[in-house]
Amino acid sequence: MAKFLIVSDTHGDRDIIADIFDHWRDAVDGLFYNGDSELSANDDVFDGVSTVIGNMDDDPEFVAARATTLAGVTFFQTHGHLYQATQFNAWANLKLMAAAAHDAHAQVALFGHTHLEGAVMFEDVLFINPGSIRLPKGPHADLGGTYAVLTVTDQAYQVRFYNRVHQLVPQLSVDVPR
Repeated sequence: MAKFLIVSDTHGDRDIIADIFDHWRDAVDGLFYNGDSELSANDDVFDGVSTVIGNMDDDPEFVAARATTLAGVTFFQTHGHLYQATQFNAWANLKLMAAAAHDAHAQVALFGHTHLEGAVMFEDVLFINPGSIRLPKGPHADLGGTYAVLTVTDQAYQVRFYNRVHQLVPQLSVDVPR
């Protein structure tokens, strides 16, 4: 079993990034930040964190996308804006990201940008958007923001969403077979 923390779209709120990473750092096998921090890529809050650039980030030290393998799971990670992650009246347009995830031989694709949390299997890839911890949108915006924790077992992917004070939001849970 392995666990991974996924955060995105904090838009300048360094304190909440630090709080979430400090809360989970010793309990997970990997930390992912999917862009729009509006911080420097070299900020020490990102030590040991896999990061990508968001459309509101201006530090060229961030990369647009990356493939990372941790605990036997390959992740394709991007912010989403370069992959047309938004689509009118939809959670996300996953076609371009699915192609990139397949090229990377990834089982899991991580993105942000839409500020809408969710997890879904699409073209044999698990897509996870943790939502925005600072500027949430959509039907769950009243939660005050979300981030995600992925647990991978031999049998399943379990995605759990938490609010900014680390409370589990059970109604958002997603479990899919591997």
